[in-house]
Amino acid sequence: MTTAMLRQRIEEDAEAPQVPWLGNGNEAVARAIVDIGYDAEGYYPITPSSDAGETVSKAFAEGTTDIAFIVGTSELAALSICAGVAVAGGRAVDVTSANGLLLKAEQMPAIAGLGLPMVLNLSTRDVSAPLNIKNGHSDLYATLGWGWIILLAPTVQACYDLNLIALRLAESVNLPVIVAYDGFHTSHANRRIQIFKEREDVRRFVGPPPFKAALEGRDGRFSLLDVKHPRTFGAYMNDDLINAKVQMDLKMEKAYELLPQLFDEFAALSGRRYGFVEQYGEVHSDRCLVALNTAGEAAKDAADLLAKRCETVNLVIPTVLRPWPEREIVDAIGAAKRIVVAERASQYGANNYLANEIGAALQRCGNDAKIIQRSYGIGGLNFTLDDGLHMYDLAARWPNLDEPNERRVKWYYGAWEGDSSYDPPATLVPLTAEQCTLNAGQGTKVSLKELSAMPQRFDKHSACPGCGIFTTLNAFLRGIDGHVVLLFNTGCGMVVTTGYPLTSFKVPYFHNLFHNASSTATGVVEMIKRFQKRGDLPEEITVVAVSGDGGDDIGMDQVIGAAIRNDAFIMLEYDNKGYMNTGAQLCYSGFKGQRASNAHLGPNQSGKQQHHREIIEILRGTFAPYLATVSESHALDMIRKARKAQAVVRAGGFAFVKALSVCPLNWGMDEHVGPSAVEAAVNACLHPLFEIDHGKTRITFDPEAKGTRIPVTEAFTKLGGAFRHLATPEYAALAQEVQDEVDRRWARLKAMSEHALL
Repeated sequence: MTTAMLRQRIEEDAEAPQVPWLGNGNEAVARAIVDIGYDAEGYYPITPSSDAGETVSKAFAEGTTDIAFIVGTSELAALSICAGVAVAGGRAVDVTSANGLLLKAEQMPAIAGLGLPMVLNLSTRDVSAPLNIKNGHSDLYATLGWGWIILLAPTVQACYDLNLIALRLAESVNLPVIVAYDGFHTSHANRRIQIFKEREDVRRFVGPPPFKAALEGRDGRFSLLDVKHPRTFGAYMNDDLINAKVQMDLKMEKAYELLPQLFDEFAALSGRRYGFVEQYGEVHSDRCLVALNTAGEAAKDAADLLAKRCETVNLVIPTVLRPWPEREIVDAIGAAKRIVVAERASQYGANNYLANEIGAALQRCGNDAKIIQRSYGIGGLNFTLDDGLHMYDLAARWPNLDEPNERRVKWYYGAWEGDSSYDPPATLVPLTAEQCTLNAGQGTKVSLKELSAMPQRFDKHSACPGCGIFTTLNAFLRGIDGHVVLLFNTGCGMVVTTGYPLTSFKVPYFHNLFHNASSTATGVVEMIKRFQKRGDLPEEITVVAVSGDGGDDIGMDQVIGAAIRNDAFIMLEYDNKGYMNTGAQLCYSGFKGQRASNAHLGPNQSGKQQHHREIIEILRGTFAPYLATVSESHALDMIRKARKAQAVVRAGGFAFVKALSVCPLNWGMDEHVGPSAVEAAVNACLHPLFEIDHGKTRITFDPEAKGTRIPVTEAFTKLGGAFRHLATPEYAALAQEVQDEVDRRWARLKAMSEHALL
């Protein structure tokens, strides 16, 4: 839509046709992405933003969008994909939350500094640790100095609308834009909203795709693909860097000047008006509450109730954080003399983020109003009508308050002290090395009966019925003698065992976020060596790092690094063929054709599009001393390999063991069929059992020699609904492609097993 057309629409007050639509915040973001017609989405799953990408993925499979939906191997990889799309002159979009955003941190300022327009949807979530998946704004505040424009979407409707405005703004000033909406409170809240009936209306508002303009150098755009006018992007820069920063501030000023026009044009198109800030209530009131997103929406109820009681109060809900709308904020605060700034975060050891900026803005205009800071809702606690009333009461009575903490300028609302007299009973009894030792010599034969009598290193957990993680972990650890220290990547294995304030583990345990267990283990074993050398640590300790749920996709570089260094610990991967703890998204270890929540079945896509990656073969090139695969269906084979792995670690080397682990919930199988399903995968050579012992490959179970080999389609019928379609005539060609690849890998594995050197 041209500027002239939009002006005509404003003058005629003619809105584009719209239709009612029911969905949540994530789905509204996805609908905006599809309506806009992006070239590509870089994607990596993280709660609570994952559903936005999954919805786009489903639309692609069904043929309702031609977007290139590209799943990266990490959050950083996903954003780097977007950077590649943008520098080539395409339109890129991403979604993320919390620690996923922090993993992108290296790329975020680079995209802004390079002037690459794109949109990042941030479903806000508090940053770990401890691990929490609920709403907080610590991730949002981390972005304030990264050079991104920041828009705030307090409602599901705004999630849709602001995505349209965001891209238009990004391409107008050549800066990236964040659209932030509250995790769970908005991302998973179903609402009836209005969307545009015709995508063409959306695309006219956003404007033409930028590639041609980039080739022609119009509007300050350039493309890496302009071979007739080759340009260098991301140059090395020392003293001149300050001048680049000036350019970024000038772009922010341009965005500030342009936003009112965009808000006007969008109002003409939709009938919905946005501004830098929403002022609600009485601007002449002497007390004011400032709150972001859903807290601001909830506080409207408090303002309305107080108005009915003839108490006038003011409410300010910012829509734009960057560029900082100082004049609009000050005007919206109006005559208030006591201002409560409520933030879903805390800047530890200092005044809070938004409070600082508002205080500076008021000081510059000579306003001496008192600012009262309250951190609320951290970790996902709701902000309700009563909370809004409390904030206004706080402003009314300040500073004549009873509790000392309430008289603090900055404090926490909703925190509780707990019971200092509570002495929790011991729930776990530490294990001794003697209790866990049956393994005196590697050649000693121990029966399954003896092994089953050994105490477990962990106890009760809340895993789904039939989960294969703990069957595998329990069996493997029975092959490990003595003291064990466990380190976990984030995943189902971690989540279901450490729900505060309880733990399932009878041995030392550490969780260091999504993909860091292998590097953390490196640090632990280094200190074990140093302490033992000093004589400070007499015990022998075996370190086992546990990964799964895609942890060795995002963390593959760290695993490879540990293998190359030959660090003395065991890495055990429970391969459940997906990111199960975030909602069954595809993992690169998943089989080709496997259905996942971001790899759907439809005219344009038949599940996962790549053959399964085999991390054992990737690690072969590191020449790590011991690599192996195991299965719960072959328990003695697993025990023997656990013993070998510990022997390698005792000798100072690295060992990696991968188990196929069933996920009945997300595979779509009955809870009791896990062992037989895994056995079918072994017999189909989808998960062959072998080891690479100091460079020599040996198959430890040969289904051909045993007469148990079955086709992959037979195994897929037992592995559940995520795979079962591959055994139907409709997908026969795809199943044959999988069979051919499995046959090729099996033949290659046999050849290596028979070779004297391989």
